[in-house]
Amino acid sequence: MKARLTWMIAIGLALALMLLIAVQATSFLSDMPTLSDDMASTSESKSDENIVDSTGVMPVIFRTVSEYGTPSGLSLRLNGTSEPNAVLIMLNKNERLRQIKADEKGNWRLDVNVDPTETMVLEVVMFVEGGLNVRADETVFRVPVPTSDDEEMSQDKTALIMVTAPGGPTRIIQTPFGGSPTDGPLSMGPIDYDDTGGVIFSGTTEEEGRVRIYAGASAIGETRVGAGGRWNFIAGNMLPLGEYDIAAELIKEDGVKARVSVPFERLAPSESDKVSNEPDIKYEPFRWQIRRQLLGGGAQYTAIFAPQEADALIVEN
Repeated sequence: MKARLTWMIAIGLALALMLLIAVQATSFLSDMPTLSDDMASTSESKSDENIVDSTGVMPVIFRTVSEYGTPSGLSLRLNGTSEPNAVLIMLNKNERLRQIKADEKGNWRLDVNVDPTETMVLEVVMFVEGGLNVRADETVFRVPVPTSDDEEMSQDKTALIMVTAPGGPTRIIQTPFGGSPTDGPLSMGPIDYDDTGGVIFSGTTEEEGRVRIYAGASAIGETRVGAGGRWNFIAGNMLPLGEYDIAAELIKEDGVKARVSVPFERLAPSESDKVSNEPDIKYEPFRWQIRRQLLGGGAQYTAIFAPQEADALIVEN
């Protein structure tokens, strides 16, 4: 009986020892990077490098947009990148315009005819293998100067061409004002905002330093100049409705180097719930505002400004 009891105790101790070893081994292995962890890390770094979106494919990006004359009129040339070998449908105001296919590296190019008097809203829907379709975040707008009593003179004015995406700063390709508000090395670009007062300020500068933003007399934030001389500042629920000046200052170690100020107006949200593919545009001699509805609801606005030396544009009264 005693021998049997000793044997049972020995077996129990052996099982306890084996269980302890198993627990320690499991703990040790859980602290080690697994193969799937390595793959996830690699995938994440590739995502940052190749700008792969949440769908796992390369998004459609407009790299360059340019306008040029032809014997029959004006054309837009659009270059960009996408998922390799994807089929791309170009839309204008949500209507099918052209279909092209990206090459094996994802590069694509498209030329489209321009009606000088019509606003264009160009977007791309990408179709890839497996039936997946992805709508591009970016939209290209071409907004002509509105006609006036002197129609020929109005058509000779340069149209606004801009590339914009929800939540990001707008890129101005060409402006009817001939340039951006500038003081020495500092320029202010468009101001993007939404119905909640969230806002994106952006611009360029030829010198390093910090850019401080003012709404009226109040400083609302500052940012450092980034690579390539670009700067932007993003704030949520910051801007009140109404008219007031927006200013940007370039601050160096020895003080303020440059200051640009523009007459800004935050427009009230539209009371209409009607969905439209046509942007609402408020034309003014030295300031334009473009409002467009977003697919998920709400609206985004872009305000562009003339430099101080610019002549007033011809607009309808």
